[in-house]
Amino acid sequence: MALALPAAAQTGGTTVGEVIVTAQKRSENVQRVPEAVTVVSSQFINQLHATDLADIGAYVPGLQVTSGGTPGQTTLSLRGIYPQATNATVSTYVDDIPVGGSSLYGNTNSFALDLLPYDVSSIEVLSGPQGTLYGASSLGGLLKYELTQPSLHTLHEDIGGDIVGVENAGTIGGGVRASISGPIIQDQLGFVASYALENTPGYIDDVQTGTKDDNAVTQQGARLGLLWTPTDKLRVELNAIYQRVDANGLDEVALDPNTLRPLTGEMQDNSYVAQPFHKQITLLSDRTTYDFGFADLTSVTSYEDSNLKQVTDTTRVFGPLVTAVGGPDPTLAPEDQRIRLQKYTEEVRLTSKPGTSFEWLIGGFVTYEHTSLFQVVPLENANGSPITPFTSAALGGVPVYSPLAILTIPSIYREYAGFGDVTFHVTPQFDLQGGLRYSYNDQNYDQVTAGSLEAPENAGGHSSQGVVTFSFSPSYKITPDVNAYARIASGYQPGGPNVALPGVPPTVAADTLTSYEVGLKTQFFDHRGTFNIDGFYDTWNNIQVTALSPSEISYVANGGQAKSEGVEATGSLVPIPGLTVSGTFDYTYAVFTGSVPSIGAVDGSPLPQTPRYSGSLQANYRHALINDWSYQVGGGLRLQGARYSAVNYTSLFYREPAYGALDLDASVQNDHYTIRLYVKNVTDARTYDSYGAALSALTGTPPQVSGILIQPRTIGLAIDGKF
Repeated sequence: MALALPAAAQTGGTTVGEVIVTAQKRSENVQRVPEAVTVVSSQFINQLHATDLADIGAYVPGLQVTSGGTPGQTTLSLRGIYPQATNATVSTYVDDIPVGGSSLYGNTNSFALDLLPYDVSSIEVLSGPQGTLYGASSLGGLLKYELTQPSLHTLHEDIGGDIVGVENAGTIGGGVRASISGPIIQDQLGFVASYALENTPGYIDDVQTGTKDDNAVTQQGARLGLLWTPTDKLRVELNAIYQRVDANGLDEVALDPNTLRPLTGEMQDNSYVAQPFHKQITLLSDRTTYDFGFADLTSVTSYEDSNLKQVTDTTRVFGPLVTAVGGPDPTLAPEDQRIRLQKYTEEVRLTSKPGTSFEWLIGGFVTYEHTSLFQVVPLENANGSPITPFTSAALGGVPVYSPLAILTIPSIYREYAGFGDVTFHVTPQFDLQGGLRYSYNDQNYDQVTAGSLEAPENAGGHSSQGVVTFSFSPSYKITPDVNAYARIASGYQPGGPNVALPGVPPTVAADTLTSYEVGLKTQFFDHRGTFNIDGFYDTWNNIQVTALSPSEISYVANGGQAKSEGVEATGSLVPIPGLTVSGTFDYTYAVFTGSVPSIGAVDGSPLPQTPRYSGSLQANYRHALINDWSYQVGGGLRLQGARYSAVNYTSLFYREPAYGALDLDASVQNDHYTIRLYVKNVTDARTYDSYGAALSALTGTPPQVSGILIQPRTIGLAIDGKF
């Protein structure tokens, strides 16, 4: 399923160009891959001026990008498989590097990698479980950033900048970017170095603190890469990547929990304390490939160091309770969460050469991950100072002091896996492909608690688990341009040791998903058009869900089953030279197939954040202008169906409205310069990506709802040069 802008749109040509992907850890035409793969090109990213995944999510069938209020506070789901606990259901890769933690204590479900997509050649989205080749936490699918390659032959220098204005913002934003790539030793050693900075102005005002433009965000990205090919058999790729997000606050609006209308204004929040978010990540990698003639041996080594700091205003959750038992009014409660992940991985695989009747791949994978989770809820006076400790008569003489709670959980996750994949070309038209993977993980963690709400405790736990995943895909080439396939595949989320609490199971088992898929990939009109369609039926078993202990502390448990079934389609057409029209559509029906009391689900409850219908339309036209200059105009309409914020029969269940948003762009360019004008959300639709709420500890009801607003109308001018 090739999305975004095919080669025809990029060159003003007359056919849809070939799209090469590495979904199966081989380079191959996306139309020949027997599974649903969507490719978002770098040109489409540039035309949208996409700065995070939320900008492109609606253009990818089946992909739901649920924002927590800033880039980097992002939950990904595919085909309705939305995470119900702390682990992710969509795995994220940069080239061949797995990014993000695997343990239950890294909260990876809420903090997907959200690269500032400069120096990215494409983004591949693989729908359906990828457990055989990609392992843990890919039961919904996989999102892969493909980086640009250093040049071994000629020097390339790129530089650009933009200015941007957002509706209701008090300031102008913008950014700068630059990259250089070229040979150090001609045809043998090349390099690439890049840097990008983007400032998005804030447009939400906090009426409680009086802060204007409270949600401004700065994103930075840098990369240094080397490519060494000393012989025609050896290839060494080294990369160092740095990304940073600094947000002053969230894109949230305070809503009435009964009417879901703004409490104070449609672009206003009322948080008692600032809610900054900071995340930085460093990735180091080495991908070395040696050609043995009969096969390629590839070694991929990586190190990830990520740091996350987040403040959440929980004043309305805990403050009224502390006030009611004798504390000050108001009592502020800014929850501080910090997560650090240090992750080492090694994958070695041997891949046979293409072109024979029997192709194979065999490999092994090892990871070592150390995650440190720290959470503290201080109790503060209105001026930000700690409250004075007091003894509460209402609680029978129990002392109340700041902090209310402290939680520290360091954990270690080790995984060892072996995998294999074979393709048998039975006839020139008929292929059989199958794969198998065995993964074994061993985990340890410590749990340290303190505070006036938590009794001081130092506990820990251990678990070990083995999981088998598989895939099987027959495909048949009906004609050279029409390929039909079927696919059965599985994926899993790793379990782990549970929090040490009375009445809580000591471990959480892995949950698993099996997918059944059929599809058709076609090209027609002498390669001027493509149309791809697939249907799927997924069964999700032993789902990891959140639950509450007798002491009202959350933990992870296994419970319930769900199914997701639907249809996805995408197509592109070049009706006249230079004009490309594209579209996507998906229908997803994702529900629980039994009751899960801990989260309020019953048989037929919809899985959260899953629209029944969604789709997009795009058009792009390019034509010669004068001399070596050409012009381009384009637009995209993203359509999102209604979703639900949580499962049925809970007090946090809200229907999130359907919406449509229009994006436009126009540019003039030649071989060296591009001048682009772009507009996101042209009609300035004021609607919400998601709703979030928390229950008051005093009343047990949500005092208000936080609506994450989609970015209002945004107008920008970008100028880029290539030399």
